Amino acid sequence: MITAWQVRDVLRVRFGSALADDPGFAEGAAALLNDYASYKDSFRALSGRIEDYLFNAIYERLGPSMSARMDDGSTRRILTRELADAADDVMGVLFESLKVYSVNYDVLHAWCMESGSLSGFRTLCTRFSELMPESEQRVIARMIRKSYPPERWDSWLKDD
Repeated sequence: MITAWQVRDVLRVRFGSALADDPGFAEGAAALLNDYASYKDSFRALSGRIEDYLFNAIYERLGPSMSARMDDGSTRRILTRELADAADDVMGVLFESLKVYSVNYDVLHAWCMESGSLSGFRTLCTRFSELMPESEQRVIARMIRKSYPPERWDSWLKDD
């Protein structure tokens, strides 16, 4: 079972604690993750629902300015183009809860190849690495290093 605390943890970094800890905010996203069932749903559809949920929940709480108070005391506007990455962060909570089975590996791998999901790649590299050929691990690691700043991957991506 995925908890609201797990979702809050990933959203605090992006949106600040004031918004992430607002009652009901993380609970709604956690409920969407808990409703996921691989036999009736796809990661694409779930990611879209999470992105829509985040937009609506943020707009409802912050209004048209979409300005959030960050943990350092600054205020910043949340841009709609950020919501896809935020949804990916939330999806990462689900990915981390997947059992390490080849079926889950295949579905997650396909999603990563289709979407470029950093959270998905992180889960593949950290939890499903034994199912992935070493050559592919190296290619993915190079791609991540070229595409994202080190603070997004340096704690979990192995050295070449």
